[in-house]
Amino acid sequence: MSKTSEKKNLLKIPPVVREQFFSQFYKPEPETVHPDLYRDVIDYSTDLILEHLKKYNEDRKKIFKKVKEKLTIRQAYRDEELAKETLVVSSDAGNNGAEFRSAYAPLYSSVAIATRGWGIIDEPIKMSGKGELWSSEYRPKERESILAMKLQFDVTLDAARKWGPELIVFDGSLLLHWGLIPSADGFRTKGYWRDFRDAAVSAMKLLRFCYESGIAITGFVKRTRSTIISSHISGLPQELKYIRDTVLLDLVLRLGQYTYLEVEHPGGGVVNQYKIAGKEIGLSAEEVDSLTNLQSTFIRTGLATPYRLETPQYCLKELDKIATILFTTSEETGIPFGINEADNLTRMTNIISNLRSLMLFSKALDLVNKGEMEPEDLNLLALQHGEPWTLREEGYFQDVERIQEKE
Repeated sequence: MSKTSEKKNLLKIPPVVREQFFSQFYKPEPETVHPDLYRDVIDYSTDLILEHLKKYNEDRKKIFKKVKEKLTIRQAYRDEELAKETLVVSSDAGNNGAEFRSAYAPLYSSVAIATRGWGIIDEPIKMSGKGELWSSEYRPKERESILAMKLQFDVTLDAARKWGPELIVFDGSLLLHWGLIPSADGFRTKGYWRDFRDAAVSAMKLLRFCYESGIAITGFVKRTRSTIISSHISGLPQELKYIRDTVLLDLVLRLGQYTYLEVEHPGGGVVNQYKIAGKEIGLSAEEVDSLTNLQSTFIRTGLATPYRLETPQYCLKELDKIATILFTTSEETGIPFGINEADNLTRMTNIISNLRSLMLFSKALDLVNKGEMEPEDLNLLALQHGEPWTLREEGYFQDVERIQEKE
């Protein structure tokens, strides 16, 4: 094709689409925020945040002694032999879809790996979500999260059946987040409801298999906003009942220490949906109650903040062993080896998401050249305003400048 023909084809592409997909080949524009806003955001607001932080810190230290008195703290020790001889399955999921002006295109995948100590013993089990478009989903990112978790439950179950591990470490909570419940507002489609129920069924199938096979399973929750401890201390003023558990336990737990919170197991909408799903797959009421009775343990596996373990009641007898393996295989960050590897294999970054968008555009452009689509139809693939768009690492343009300076 001649350069003249190429130029004509480029000019056929709608300007908004052309600008988005070719902007990666130009240097980004400098920040243009108003100086007064910059000063407010960077200077004044940080002073205010620090004042709030000082008050928050004073509040948590007020109840420090009460917290320590109520907790039973145990110490895990490093046991490399135990870690090397224990077969562990670790799983994670990632999602990062694209919001086009025409519809939302979900992107999600999941991976499970089998490890002994610091070695992966077999090829990972991996699955990716099907390609589809949602034009009428009110909260597409939430639905995408549900599908990612369902995929993780399914992949983890496949891994448990294939490898028969002694322990499963599930990256994230074993319970779907309460904010994903379809009844939370009136803007949920039938597809959303179906995916939520299917995810609950997949979760219960995984828990049932682990229970019947004698496999210990725990959710390793890295990001938690729970306030279990402060909300269960009697006599506290209301304003002190919302201090996060990790903030309190940061003062209490030392390296390798963990504490099991002996409080009532969580109830509510998500647990109720799990119970309904459990009955649908033939579990007895007693089995359903046991598998949905998820208990919280906090452990300091590294130098960072303590992490939360979410463990079914039947696994509590294995808690010391679980804590030992997680502590032994964790690096300074506190993330266990298996979880870190699974996370690396399934992380859906903005770059991956944008590369998929670029591939969609490229294939659509081929259809235009074949006469199967009109050039203006490419507007369907224009990203919604504000969507992240990056195909390169942060330092790319600085590297280009350095090369140009040397020439």
